Amino acid sequence: MKQIAIIGSGSWGVALAIHLANLGHTVKIWSFSEEERDLINNEKKCKFLPNVKLPENIFCSMDFEEVIKDSDFILHVTPSKFTRETFKKYKQYVGTKPVIICSKGFEKETNKTLDEVILEEMPEARVGALSGPSHAEEVSIAIPTVLVIASSDEKIREEIQETFMCPHMRIYTSTDIKGVELGGALKNIIAFCAGVAAGVGFRDNTFAALITRGLEEISRLGVASGR
Repeated sequence: MKQIAIIGSGSWGVALAIHLANLGHTVKIWSFSEEERDLINNEKKCKFLPNVKLPENIFCSMDFEEVIKDSDFILHVTPSKFTRETFKKYKQYVGTKPVIICSKGFEKETNKTLDEVILEEMPEARVGALSGPSHAEEVSIAIPTVLVIASSDEKIREEIQETFMCPHMRIYTSTDIKGVELGGALKNIIAFCAGVAAGVGFRDNTFAALITRGLEEISRLGVASGR
């Protein structure tokens, strides 16, 4: 069984914690909020996933060192806009531990992908990206889900796949971390458009057109960026 550090106590961070804890791993979550820390520790609840009871082997702290020091790897699950400033605060505790980016998006000021942000701050970091078509609330209640772990480091790919895999979650592997990050970030634009289409009353034909053309546009951008 692994000891896992999760940086971020939002819905996705807590959903991943629930999944891993239910598999028997020990999970420590870092939160910036006293309210969220106390809710997780004292009531075993998450305000973003109100209908789910957290397993007992999840602990939350506001201390980076306490969360990271004995962990086998780190899941970074903060919003993309906070990735750099948060990583700066805990990179001194990383050492050789893999840092797995579970956030989607780019750094607004530079348009860098999040692996670029991490490596700019810590060039020797061992980095991976975990992404896929998934909703936090469904992962938290064990709805069958597929994700991909991307890294140039084969040991990282194998460790994450073995740690996460179970009958209701399948993990694929990839060496294309940039492609996985681009796909995860850009699909959100298409999802936003689908929400607008639903809001104005459009239906399946429109959604199908959006998804089809959206995939084509994402593919073209990926090819243009060398993926």
